[in-house]
Amino acid sequence: MQKSKVWSRFGTMIAVVMLLSVFVAFPIAVRAGDAKNGKKLFHGRPVANCVACHYFKGIEFPSDISPDFAEIMEDYADTPKDREKLRQWIYDAKKTKADPFMPSYGASKLLIFKGEENLPEDQKKKLIEQRIDDIVEYLYTLKEK
Repeated sequence: MQKSKVWSRFGTMIAVVMLLSVFVAFPIAVRAGDAKNGKKLFHGRPVANCVACHYFKGIEFPSDISPDFAEIMEDYADTPKDREKLRQWIYDAKKTKADPFMPSYGASKLLIFKGEENLPEDQKKKLIEQRIDDIVEYLYTLKEK
């Protein structure tokens, strides 16, 4: 085989790999959450109020109804697949586990706040998606501790 054909095929393979990496990385970039806002949502009342059921170190009167988040996060690697799995659990726990105790924050629109009820459905959906991304981002900060 001629050198130019080999380099041509090699160049084509590199271009394909680079193009595929853009498509794989794109959802991650779009789904970037804000950990600081996620922390507010996570600890907030009446917002997500995850600490009402889950044990969380540092809370004055921690709950023991549901598992410790530090332990939960041990099961999630920082990969797009695991982030999406965690996201889906928060969005609609019923799709992941039959009869979960946890509410479905996205499916039941629990992350729509007072004053946002009259927004168009597509805007409410975007708010819910972003807020879940924020919570997921915050949860991944717990792995660092």
